[in-house]
Amino acid sequence: MSSSKLATRYAKSIHDFAIENGKLSEVLADMRLLKTSIDNNREFYMMLKSPIVNGDKKMQVVLNVFHDKISNITENFIAILMRKNRESHFPEIINAFIVQYNAYMHITPVTITTAQAISEDVQATLVNKLKTTVGLEQIELTTKIDKSLIGGYILNWDNKLIDNSIARGLAILKDEFDNNDYVRKF
Repeated sequence: MSSSKLATRYAKSIHDFAIENGKLSEVLADMRLLKTSIDNNREFYMMLKSPIVNGDKKMQVVLNVFHDKISNITENFIAILMRKNRESHFPEIINAFIVQYNAYMHITPVTITTAQAISEDVQATLVNKLKTTVGLEQIELTTKIDKSLIGGYILNWDNKLIDNSIARGLAILKDEFDNNDYVRKF
C-alpha cells in the first residue's frame, strides 16, 4: 500500500472517530501540536522514522513529552500506530488529517507570499475578495515573506497559483527581450 493511501486511511479513521465522539476540535489541536513538534524538531522526526528505535521506546518518548498535552483519543491512536509499526507514517497521517478536517469544515488554506509583511487590513481585504470572487466559504490565510519577489505577491490555494510579483514580471520581460524577433541579432 502506498504511503499516501495508508496515511489517508489512518487519518480518516481518527477523523471519523473524533467526529463520533464530539472531539474533532481537540484532536485537531493535538494534530497541530504534533505537526509543529515534528516540523520544528528534526530529532523527533528522525526518531519516528527510524527503523532502529523500538516502537515501545518511541511510544514512551511520545507519552513522556505529550502525555498532558494531547487528548486520550490522540494518545490511543498513537499507541495503535506504534503497535502496527506505522509510526514512521505519522507525519503524513497528520497532514492527511488536516486536509480531511479542512474539507469537512469547508476551509480552504490560502498562502500569500509578499516581499514585505502585509497589514491585518490588507489580509482582511484579501480574504473578503477571495470569498466574493472565487466563492471560498472559509479561508485559513498563511502569510510568507520572500524578499526576492521585490514587490507584488504570489497567491496559492487549491493547486491554483496567481503570481503577480515584480520578479516574475521582470523575468517575463527579459524573456521577451531575449526572444525579440523584430530586433536584428548582432
